Amino acid sequence: MKKRNLVLSVMTTCLVSCFLLSGCNGLKQNDSETVKTVKVEEQAHLQDDTASPACKITIDYSYLAESDAADSISQRINRTIQTHILGKEYARMNPEVAVDSFKNTYISNYRRDVNKFYQEDIKNGTPKDELPTWYNYEYGLTTHFSEGKEGILNFIAETFQYTGGAHPNSWNQWMNFEKNTGKLLTLKDVFMAGSEKPMSDMLLEELITEMATRLEDSSITSLEGLQNAGILNSTNMYVPDNFLLEKDKVSFLYNKYDIAPYAVGVITLSLPYTSVEKYMIH
Repeated sequence: MKKRNLVLSVMTTCLVSCFLLSGCNGLKQNDSETVKTVKVEEQAHLQDDTASPACKITIDYSYLAESDAADSISQRINRTIQTHILGKEYARMNPEVAVDSFKNTYISNYRRDVNKFYQEDIKNGTPKDELPTWYNYEYGLTTHFSEGKEGILNFIAETFQYTGGAHPNSWNQWMNFEKNTGKLLTLKDVFMAGSEKPMSDMLLEELITEMATRLEDSSITSLEGLQNAGILNSTNMYVPDNFLLEKDKVSFLYNKYDIAPYAVGVITLSLPYTSVEKYMIH
């Protein structure tokens, strides 16, 4: 059974100032966006025995409180986030219900995947202190909103997961929403056709500088230097879908393995608007 230490709290954490009057598009807009959070901390064991392996889940999930039934912008943003972060099956749920349902499904899948191996080991007399460490899962999710450039709301999700193997996995997801419509912006919505090559070249220059500093390697002065360090060996430089339209710059995120080995970690590169505005649609 579970060793429950569940905290499912919904509380107002901040006000993200913004926008708004009802527009001709028929979408109801708020005078301010109230950001609320759902917090979950739970440890679910495979068996009634609390010494048995367990799955630990920690979630700190932010969402926009809907001011009333007509607040379609907050609803659109929430549903888009739930689709991308939790899964499309959770898209139309209330955010609190969606997080709780996601948590329950994760625990159910954990028990389904691990319990048969655990039972076999116990049947074979394997001492509990010699059981594989991967029988213990861990999952963490932290999200938050921030103010982006004018008219833009930024969203960041950080996920951590361990299900066995040499090391845990972690990845980040970034999103940009139009405040007046709730639309999720993609690269094609923001940057002109044909901008991929010049922007990739600018990002490559930033990457060379970043890696030379991070790795303390003065030989990294070109693409060849990066490749000698194990970076960009399996892909060309590109403009990633993970980007943030921040107040004074555009930042681009490369998760582990995207362009470099796991050990290099997450790579964030930024370009000032003065460098990219000629490639931007708006």
